Amino acid sequence: LKDQQDGDYFLTSLLLHPLGANQAKSPEVKVEFLIKQKKRFKFKDWESEIGGDLCRSQTIHFKGRPMTVFLNADAMGKSMQGAGGALVAGAVFNSIIERTMLSPSVQNQYPERWLKNSFVEMHKVFESFDGSMLISVVMGILDNTSGLLYFINAEHPYTVLYRDGETSFIGNDKVYRKLGSSMVGDFVSIQTFQMHSGDVIINGSDGR
Repeated sequence: LKDQQDGDYFLTSLLLHPLGANQAKSPEVKVEFLIKQKKRFKFKDWESEIGGDLCRSQTIHFKGRPMTVFLNADAMGKSMQGAGGALVAGAVFNSIIERTMLSPSVQNQYPERWLKNSFVEMHKVFESFDGSMLISVVMGILDNTSGLLYFINAEHPYTVLYRDGETSFIGNDKVYRKLGSSMVGDFVSIQTFQMHSGDVIINGSDGR
């Protein structure tokens, strides 16, 4: 039974792995991932881990400007339950990215409009689970040239800014409930922050 369970864990980890790709390629912006899931296991000669944490980044052009799109998510539950939520979130977000990269008209949107639409689309998917699967996220877009950061927080820990040797929280004035919860009203507002050269932004789940 343990071997069969670890086999299921292993197959699930194979599905999760490509959904968490770091494909942000820019000389101005460096993106790093650090993921340590709750459940670690060994199946035959492979060691791996599964859980509800997911990171994803991609370089996309909006209005002709190179920008870095990112997602940091933490699905409800541990092991298989969390991994199931991460699979859904990763699949939906990757679908949004692929659709964007194939559509010049979508790339012609303003970044804040794209972020709002993507946030609402992901929320609608998790809303269909009727409260049995919730996920906290930070989604954002960084203008690689100007350093202007657009982001939205859905009950995720506050974003940390590391600047000139000091740390502080940013974006703590507007936090939405987890994706899949009932949204308060239909209006979604995007937060902005002007980054400077050398700034470090840290987004993490409650596990950090």
